[in-house]
Amino acid sequence: MERWWFYLAVLSLGVGGFFAFLVAMARTPGVEHLFPPGYFYHALTGHVDLAIVVFLLSFTMLLWNQYYPKEEKVTFPLASLGAVLIGMSSLLGLGLPVSNNYLPTLVHPLFFTGAGLFFTAFWLSAFLRLKEAIADFRSDDPKRSSLSTSVILSLLMLVAFVFSSLRAGDPAEVYRFYERLYWAPGHIHQFINGSVLIHTWYRLLYLTGKGVRSSRLWMSFVPFLLFGVLLTSVPLVFSDPISRDAIVFTEISYAVGLGIPIFFHMFYVVRNLRPLSFTHLYPTALFISLLLYFLGVIIAYGGIKADLRVPAHYHGAVTSLTLALMTLSYHLMQEWGILRRISRSFSLTQVYLYGVGMVLFILGLYLAGLKGAPRKTYGTAYTQDPFVLGALLLMGLGTLLAVIGGVMFVLYVLKSTLSHARFSYNQR
Repeated sequence: MERWWFYLAVLSLGVGGFFAFLVAMARTPGVEHLFPPGYFYHALTGHVDLAIVVFLLSFTMLLWNQYYPKEEKVTFPLASLGAVLIGMSSLLGLGLPVSNNYLPTLVHPLFFTGAGLFFTAFWLSAFLRLKEAIADFRSDDPKRSSLSTSVILSLLMLVAFVFSSLRAGDPAEVYRFYERLYWAPGHIHQFINGSVLIHTWYRLLYLTGKGVRSSRLWMSFVPFLLFGVLLTSVPLVFSDPISRDAIVFTEISYAVGLGIPIFFHMFYVVRNLRPLSFTHLYPTALFISLLLYFLGVIIAYGGIKADLRVPAHYHGAVTSLTLALMTLSYHLMQEWGILRRISRSFSLTQVYLYGVGMVLFILGLYLAGLKGAPRKTYGTAYTQDPFVLGALLLMGLGTLLAVIGGVMFVLYVLKSTLSHARFSYNQR
């Protein structure tokens, strides 16, 4: 079952990356006129929902299956069908695109069915592992305590969604309705990503030959759960989940409950990541992942407004996890027998292309945002500022490098899988 979740995650990343390419090119000077303005928002929805939400949560379920194996017959088919429907509704340009935070939405039955199926599978998978996760929470192995935290948080996310649905308001107020609906559960999703990020960092650190065990590290995950509970209560405490008071509350929750514990683990990982070698896969990828997260968080702590600095921040945090999971995938494929050996030259090239590309992408977005360049906006007609245009070109270059790195990864996985299947068939 682990492999099937892996293939769903990789395919979602590949299709989401294709949508990302369309989005970035649609706001890159010189080529933006080649893309219809309306479809930009459908592509943006497909990118975020597949390359971020479906990819990360599918990989999370893969990790759950590794540490807490269960006989499941319905979760994978439900999740797969849900992902397909989300992708189809974006690709076909169906419904009204709503560029709300956390789960950009297409107001169309096909999209709602897909999202409903996928999250039903996700929450069911978490529920089936709750008992084992609670038992593992105080493990002296940070890989286990971090992953168990993600299981518990996932069910808090479900509770937050139920309460948020009661406070979402009038569906006719489209943007505000979906913003209220996803605000609290979307924030808890970031806590889930944070716990999976820490898990993956320790997995990669272990692969460099540095095992870490400590009876004290589990305590750093208490803030994750504490603030997860508090975020779940946001719709109950505040009459409007996206009121100014609620937004300030969630920002404090991020800074204290998520940022500080992850910085603690970053320090612990960096302290053990010695000697650092940039010619070996695992330490190189781990360093770039740490750098991407650091960039994203520093941007947030430096203060951001509703401009391109917002996607600069969250792309740093999210692609830090994406790169770490890509790298872990090489090890998993070798563990499953799909790869006989990992090609150092190929894997390093892919990691450098994706990692450096995302660094340039983040810097381009941030610099353009400093000059007030708006987020979720098609084209470049809003400005003639050479600084902003130059920053967007930097973003476009970073996108190109990252997409090449992403495509290399997806194609390599598919090629290796097909070669392994053909070899296994011929051996029969």
